[in-house]
Amino acid sequence: MAKGKKTGGRVKGTPNKENPLKGYLRAHSLAYFEPKPQVQDDGKPREIQFRDKDGVVFDSIILKKSDGTPLVMSDFDVDMMILEANERVNAELRLLEFHTPKMKSVDVDMDIRGTVHTIEDRLKELCGETDEDEE
Repeated sequence: MAKGKKTGGRVKGTPNKENPLKGYLRAHSLAYFEPKPQVQDDGKPREIQFRDKDGVVFDSIILKKSDGTPLVMSDFDVDMMILEANERVNAELRLLEFHTPKMKSVDVDMDIRGTVHTIEDRLKELCGETDEDEE
């Protein structure tokens, strides 16, 4: 290899190869959040069931408008409806981790030795004034 010269590899600006698995996962994720009519396999509006911790159904709703047509909403929204309040909050918090930067705590160890000088002290010093001049 010549010193300072690139003699092999890709040309600058060449994009990376497309990873088919990444493309599939991206499409699947986008579809999960995309609003669509909520229907069962037979085309009727989808019914969702609410279960207690033992798996016993205690309530159900049919996702339809007043005219009987299916509601248009994402599968994500339906899944969020089924969750209990504390589970919904945890899900939202976990999603936020992907969209907001993590804040790091900073430890500050401040040790002041000697005389503390304030801004006023520094300004007086720059003007040539001293505490004796004020008396």
